[in-house]
Amino acid sequence: MAMLSGPDALTSVIGLLPEAVREVHRLGGPGRPWFVRYGSREGVLRCSDPSRFRALQFTPELALASIRWLHGFLRDLAIGGFSAPEPIADLHGQSIATVDGSIWELVSFLPGLPMHWSEDEIEQAGRLLARFHESSLAAPARAQRPGSLPVELCRPVQQEARQLRSRLENELADIEHESATRGVVHGDATQSNVVIAADRTYRLVDYALAYHEVLLFDVGSALWRNGRSSPDAVTYDPRRVAIFVRGYAAVRSLAPIDARAIVVYMKCRGLQLQHRLELRQGRDSTIIQRLLSIDAQQSELERAIAEDLFGRR
Repeated sequence: MAMLSGPDALTSVIGLLPEAVREVHRLGGPGRPWFVRYGSREGVLRCSDPSRFRALQFTPELALASIRWLHGFLRDLAIGGFSAPEPIADLHGQSIATVDGSIWELVSFLPGLPMHWSEDEIEQAGRLLARFHESSLAAPARAQRPGSLPVELCRPVQQEARQLRSRLENELADIEHESATRGVVHGDATQSNVVIAADRTYRLVDYALAYHEVLLFDVGSALWRNGRSSPDAVTYDPRRVAIFVRGYAAVRSLAPIDARAIVVYMKCRGLQLQHRLELRQGRDSTIIQRLLSIDAQQSELERAIAEDLFGRR
């Protein structure tokens, strides 16, 4: 077995598994989940510690209810045949365990290579998100996820974000937000959370932010990253935005009004991120920079989507 260099709690969680651990390592830097191989199985261990709960104003009970909700949804996806991480009941017979106040989850590992930045990959990622939405709509209906932050509740206090939010009510009315199709969204279906299997199948991973929302919000949320000029840019590339939406529309048809709605939901994602940043008292000036860029480029982005899908200027 690989040498364990993580927190003491990890050793305790490893001890809950039914077979000897052969390998364990982080899937990325600090704070990222752990890959674990035990017996003939592979899984992913994720830890949510109490400091994270408190930063988001979650009680331990609310945090546990939120994760249980997520595991229920992931099981529904698996039953429906959609390839996503599936809860594994191997932590003393459960997929969730609380150790020293931290909540640990065990889900299946989806092997694959990271998605990169090519236009073909961006279009395929759009198709993948639409397929996920089809599966989400086919899953049993469920109540809102405990502790979620839907569009209506996103109200950051930062001055520029607050001003933008005050104008958003009319935009939400214009795009018929209240009557829009809803289901469970991924919440962060960006290039960072897509892996490509050996057979070139695209798969979504890391459903930590899933909750019940307007499905087109998920498109805007994905474009928060996928639509940038480059991964670290604070401006957006209309062509990339249109290509991602083209992929989505190849699976789930869109209406002309949706070109505007998607860009409005890109702004909603920025407001959501800023709201969460304020809850945990963090600092990240790029959120406001990107939010203001989308606002400034709104007409350009809407036009690119409409021209690509409908030939409209």
